[in-house]
Amino acid sequence: MDAVLGDIPLFLTPSTKSMETSPSRVAIGLIELGGWQIHRLEPVPGEQAGTASYLVRTHYEFTLDPEVAFTWVEVGFTFVDRADDAPVVDALPRHVSTPAAPEIYTLTPQLHFVQRNGESHGWPAGSPAATIGMPAITPHIDCFGIGKAFVKWRHTDRVLPGSHTGCFVLTLPDGCEEVRVTAEGRYRIALDPDVRLYPASLDDAFLVRLPTAPSERSRTAGTDSRPRGNRGRVFISYAHETPDHKDAVRRLYELLRDQGLDVRYDQADQHERRNWETWTTRQIMRADFVLLIASPAYRQVAEDGLPPGQNLGLRSEYRRLADLQHRAPDTWLKKILPVVLPGRSADEIPLTFAPWTADHYVVEDVTHEGAGDLLRVLLHEGPSS
Repeated sequence: MDAVLGDIPLFLTPSTKSMETSPSRVAIGLIELGGWQIHRLEPVPGEQAGTASYLVRTHYEFTLDPEVAFTWVEVGFTFVDRADDAPVVDALPRHVSTPAAPEIYTLTPQLHFVQRNGESHGWPAGSPAATIGMPAITPHIDCFGIGKAFVKWRHTDRVLPGSHTGCFVLTLPDGCEEVRVTAEGRYRIALDPDVRLYPASLDDAFLVRLPTAPSERSRTAGTDSRPRGNRGRVFISYAHETPDHKDAVRRLYELLRDQGLDVRYDQADQHERRNWETWTTRQIMRADFVLLIASPAYRQVAEDGLPPGQNLGLRSEYRRLADLQHRAPDTWLKKILPVVLPGRSADEIPLTFAPWTADHYVVEDVTHEGAGDLLRVLLHEGPSS
């Protein structure tokens, strides 16, 4: 993957509140996550039979306020649903206490990094595992998570803005096509306790597609083997109202999934307990598009017309979207798409999202033809002839 994956905002928030993505937080920097370069390692070492191994190179950049003295800053990646696999075999940099010049590493047959020193340690010339270049590194860096389901790097001493590179070996069951990742950022600065603020961050989440084995690539050459989720990520924001409305939303979710879109919907994948505030924020921030489904309750939430205590989750969701569109209208006006399902009306779109001065999308029927205008936007297709 070469595209930018996202970023992790760093901010200060009142210590007397639960974390809320509101304009009142004090932003002091962020961690920008660069794209991952992933190489499948062939052949698989004998002791790793039944698995697939990957050499991953990741880049991240600290966009920090240089006036703030950070005690430490860390960035890490957790491989969701892989806690029992211990997939991280080794990582670089591991421990840096003094300035390190650029080095060339290679992988041993046991998938551990060693300085090359002219030898390839079993990997053939030309293999990505034979020559692994690491740039010069400034101290102090410590790596955690080797032999576990996460990897993270903590930078201490004088942490400055700048770019960093990490490499790690990931081992997963053979046949695994993708892995879910949560990106986490943490930091510490000296604070006056009387200020009643504490450091906080907003984790990110994404899905990483894994390269196939050479045999798989040759078998699928010349075919449209684009996997589900490869055509864009969509989050559906809607009110839990009548059974008919919820059923229409579910059918829209299924239609979009059938078109190859990576759709996030609160009724899918309910096999584990969630922190809904965190989950919803991640889905909104990582989505290419947010579908705002028109309904009476959604319009009433925007106008504060519902009884106290009702639809609390939707109220919070609406505030997030309204805040994002207010803060960056050029970006979010294009990402938040008001959708009118069968039996609903454009009058039920909250005025915050400009139902009449900007486009909205009427789904005449929850089919490919009935949702044609919406699908052309989501799939980046041109207008029909």
